[in-house]
Amino acid sequence: MSGRRRVGVRVSAVAALIAVTLTVIGVPAGTAGSYLPPTNRYVALGDSVPYGHGLANPYRTGQIGLPAISQGPSVDAYPSLVANALGLSMSVRPSNCGLTGDQLAISGAMAANANDHSGEGQCPNPPTGTNPPIGRNVQTDELTAAMLATNPAKLVTIQAGADDFDFGGCLEWALTQQLGVGLGFGTQCVQNGAVTKTVASQLTLVTTALTRIIELAARDARHVAVVNYYQPVPSPSQFAASSVLSGLNVNIVCLGLAENGSSTYATAQVVQNALNQAIAKAVLDADVSNVSLVDISNVGSGQGMCTANPVFFSGEPMPAVQLGVDLTSILAAQTCPAIVGLLGPTSCAGISTGAVGAEQDIKNYVWRAAHPTASGQQEIANAVEAQLCSEIAECPPTSGAR
Repeated sequence: MSGRRRVGVRVSAVAALIAVTLTVIGVPAGTAGSYLPPTNRYVALGDSVPYGHGLANPYRTGQIGLPAISQGPSVDAYPSLVANALGLSMSVRPSNCGLTGDQLAISGAMAANANDHSGEGQCPNPPTGTNPPIGRNVQTDELTAAMLATNPAKLVTIQAGADDFDFGGCLEWALTQQLGVGLGFGTQCVQNGAVTKTVASQLTLVTTALTRIIELAARDARHVAVVNYYQPVPSPSQFAASSVLSGLNVNIVCLGLAENGSSTYATAQVVQNALNQAIAKAVLDADVSNVSLVDISNVGSGQGMCTANPVFFSGEPMPAVQLGVDLTSILAAQTCPAIVGLLGPTSCAGISTGAVGAEQDIKNYVWRAAHPTASGQQEIANAVEAQLCSEIAECPPTSGAR
């Protein structure tokens, strides 16, 4: 019995020593089981904005402005800039297909599994030769690849939701309304001053998914920062007419804004507000305390697409003659079925094939529209750094807004 008492005393003493040690190093009582060891890791989750779409090319085919293909996230995207400014460690995967390292953002990634869609030619479908293979979903693919449970992080940033309802498609639809009747580009996302029922349903799924992603990430991170979205479309008063034409070339995005600027801006405002509200609700709904919302909704204000000094990509210079040919081809395919009866048994198949090529040709010139340039990424980084320096309270004195 006396031996047992000595063992009991010894165990109690060890337990007391552990409790004192944890208190000294600042670990609250009752949390030793979930205590995160010291870490300087920064993990970035999200879509094309943190990936740096436009500064890097995620596709297997070359794009105008970037001949290289299947690139990993850009080191000029804001996660790398924030990591450098705050003295955090972040490894960036060298190629797009295959999720490794800490910079896990994927161009086109969605927050909600239910909103998931095909991969737009980024990687083989299904992916092959990668471990783990790249996917298109923040929770299923990116968060899993982060392996936070075995490799905790000091900071996790999350920016996702715009691809769940195809924000780019909303802008595409609004921009092309005056370029030709029924061009068929994009999706109508706003009716009567509000997002459509379809978009509203998709945003509800975004909130639910982001809430869960935040809660899962927060288990193994000192701090989780959720970033919302900027507004790339300028107000009509900020639009620069000189942005449309350059010699014999035309910027198709700026042409669309010149023809339909007021309506496009109004549509973009409705969509941005609805998206950012869905994100803010997720932050509020998440049952964790180590999360905050980083508001970048005003980043780039006055410097949207087609302004005098834009910080967002608009379109690549497109030969005006080629644009005319492409639009003619598209309209011909749309009118062919109506007149084919007058032409006898002539088939519209060839015309339709030409129209598909014409549509792709136009899209090639706007592949990175609405995404931040290097200057835009720096402005986002400044906003993120300024807030996080007050929240994680371990920032170098030179970090923050510059």
